[in-house]
Amino acid sequence: MAQYYKPSPMDRVDVGRGRGSPGGRNRGSGKLAGTQNSVYQDNLLRQNSNNRKPGGGFNLPLGGFGGGGKGGAYFAEEDLARQLAYDKAIWERSTPNVNGVGANVKWDRDTNTVSSALTEDNQSIYDSAFDRQGMFGGQVDYLAAGGWEDAQQKRFEQMQAMFVDQDLEADAKRKEASYNTGESTTQRMMSDIAFNKNINNRELGLINQAFTESQRLIDSNIDRQSGYLTQRGTLENMADGLIQTPTPDTRGNMANVSTASTRWADNLAMEDFKKAKGKSDFFSSLMSGFSGGMFT
Repeated sequence: MAQYYKPSPMDRVDVGRGRGSPGGRNRGSGKLAGTQNSVYQDNLLRQNSNNRKPGGGFNLPLGGFGGGGKGGAYFAEEDLARQLAYDKAIWERSTPNVNGVGANVKWDRDTNTVSSALTEDNQSIYDSAFDRQGMFGGQVDYLAAGGWEDAQQKRFEQMQAMFVDQDLEADAKRKEASYNTGESTTQRMMSDIAFNKNINNRELGLINQAFTESQRLIDSNIDRQSGYLTQRGTLENMADGLIQTPTPDTRGNMANVSTASTRWADNLAMEDFKKAKGKSDFFSSLMSGFSGGMFT
């Protein structure tokens, strides 16, 4: 509170009633100094006005009141933070890590992502299947680009070789019969033409068969490549199958927890309100005392 100027006997001004008297024998009593002397009153008024602080006549510690307390929004924010913490707890309980026989699943709490991984043995099979499908895929590319012709020729020669001994035997018997019967030159020539014609017709069939098999070889490599891709997919499905999309039941006990949390926040807010109101009532009473009795 500001200190106001109060007159003291030492502040009185000598009022001259016989100021020229030696030793001040005829000096005034000073009774008129505090009530009628204009110089005294001006000085008093000036000093009192200098002691007052801007903004009012009372130096009250109001900095901590009237806005410094925590209101309902503060506690609502706290409640939201708690609810988010509960939500995270539900999510974590609904997404456990899995250590399976053939694969494992791990949830990343920080990024809300999940990853699955095969065990070491299955990972080895998975990698081998990739290498094999690549090998058969390369064969498909080679054969389809013209390699099928080499495959056809090779297959034809393989089948042709199976009839070499048979043809030699048949040709020898045919010539022996021609010699024993005394066939003419024309008859022997016609016999040779018929013999070779049978061989050519047979080899035409062998060529067609070799062509068909060369094309089937392309399809066979495609099927094998697809088989190993399927094997990889089976292993992938096994690993991914351990990932279950979480469907947490947020009803559980969360309603009760939320209600309790809200009540707790409401109680804190009410206590804060009571404290603020008590301080407000105190200062209202204090201000009433100042205006009603202290300066009358």
